[in-house]
Amino acid sequence: MQLISIIPGFQPKNDSRLLAKAEALKPGLRYTQYPAPVSCRVNGREISFDALPEQPLRKGDRVLLDFGRHIVGRLSLSLGQAGSFQDAPAYIRVAFAEIPGEFSEDPRQYSGWLSSSWIQQEEAHIDILPAQLALPRRYAFRYVLVTVLDTSPKYQLLLRGACCTGESSADESRLPARSFPDEELRQIYEASLRTLGECTQQVLEDGPKRDRRLWLGDLRLQALTSYISFRSIPLIKRCLYLFAGSRFPDGRMSANVFTEKEPAADDTYLTDYALLFLPALLEYLEETDDKEALEDLLSPALFQADWVLEHCLTQDGIVTEEAAAGSFIDWSDDLDRRAALQGVLIQALDAAASLCARAGDQTREAFYQEKAEALRQAARRLLWSEALGCFLAGNQVSVHSQIFMILAGVMPPEKAAQALDLALRYPGSPRMSTPYMHHYYVMALLKAGQRGPAEKHLRDYWGGMLRTGSDTFWESWDPADPDGSPYGGRIVNSYCHAWSCTPAYIIDRYLLK
Repeated sequence: MQLISIIPGFQPKNDSRLLAKAEALKPGLRYTQYPAPVSCRVNGREISFDALPEQPLRKGDRVLLDFGRHIVGRLSLSLGQAGSFQDAPAYIRVAFAEIPGEFSEDPRQYSGWLSSSWIQQEEAHIDILPAQLALPRRYAFRYVLVTVLDTSPKYQLLLRGACCTGESSADESRLPARSFPDEELRQIYEASLRTLGECTQQVLEDGPKRDRRLWLGDLRLQALTSYISFRSIPLIKRCLYLFAGSRFPDGRMSANVFTEKEPAADDTYLTDYALLFLPALLEYLEETDDKEALEDLLSPALFQADWVLEHCLTQDGIVTEEAAAGSFIDWSDDLDRRAALQGVLIQALDAAASLCARAGDQTREAFYQEKAEALRQAARRLLWSEALGCFLAGNQVSVHSQIFMILAGVMPPEKAAQALDLALRYPGSPRMSTPYMHHYYVMALLKAGQRGPAEKHLRDYWGGMLRTGSDTFWESWDPADPDGSPYGGRIVNSYCHAWSCTPAYIIDRYLLK
């Protein structure tokens, strides 16, 4: 499944008023100095960092620095020389990794469908030593590998120091104190907030390694977690305004927005992501009671539901195959997304009714309530298999279908746990492949009254990532295929990713009660 959309001549329709409000909410960045790595290795041999400045480095030598925690920021190297005169430039490569396994792949061999320009490495010539080499880009990393590509026979390179400056707009002073029943839950909670904090920049990025963009599906989950932690309320509002302020010419919301220059909606439309704007806005209003946001964003939000109701339903009240194929739901080439999208649409209509109730519009509130109930009835009538005891998408059984039907209130609570269990064990059923999907699985378990299994899954799944040695949560994680990648190479995988940050939200709202 490749999320690449190219619409020739695409020009988003921008609302200057909404974008001006978004710009006014742009946060400043906070900077943290990390002056020295916690450990280093030279050609695989561990040495103390204090001894590194006296270690002559020749062509082919490799220095691996471990900063002890995940960092999003900028790196500076202090370089010197030993031996005779510097009669040629020093030539080095600096590579960055969030986990050590990224260094096991040769960037020259990468042939996946994402651009190799996302691979975090730089090459530099240093004409005059000593020198302070401040690398120009922002990186996401814990590990730095410096390779000496060449010097000359007359001199050797010295790596006298390395420091980095972390960047984030998250305010850690706002984090509430929490006590936990055990160390595992504490570690999962803290890694969750570390993941969110690293993605909290001048927008809520999906991943600080890549794509560094504002994606709608990620935004909703980041916002939920931020409400119980950093409380980056103005930033969440800014992100909502960016989606409403730059849209497709017909009013649909893009799946993501570029923000580095002028805000611009990407030419990628995902049906489920556009619909998620409605519950995301409702959750923001429940948290803030922001009347300005309700007035500004209600119309763009309702349009997302109205457009799908008009263009994406069969006469029987089931979402079309085309709309389902144009949805994300999860990374999977084999997944039939119709039943899952039906559930997302119903949740969006429920949110639309609640938004209209907040605005005092009883007529439209009733309209969306009726539509939601009609789609529930259609799902029960046409997608439920009494013989199997679960919902089908075409002839496919998937846990994805059950999850979104449960969250939409379509499935009877007494049958929900059985349907989830059946779908997980059903031969040939597509597997969940992202923390994004596993979040919704845990939420479905909780809605089905399965608190114990929900907590166990959270510990097993997110705890499994921590047991690999990672200190943030990943974009894609399948315990049965830990080195897998949806992109054709884990060297471009994101190992600190927004949609995996929700364990802290789940722990705070459901497991510590």
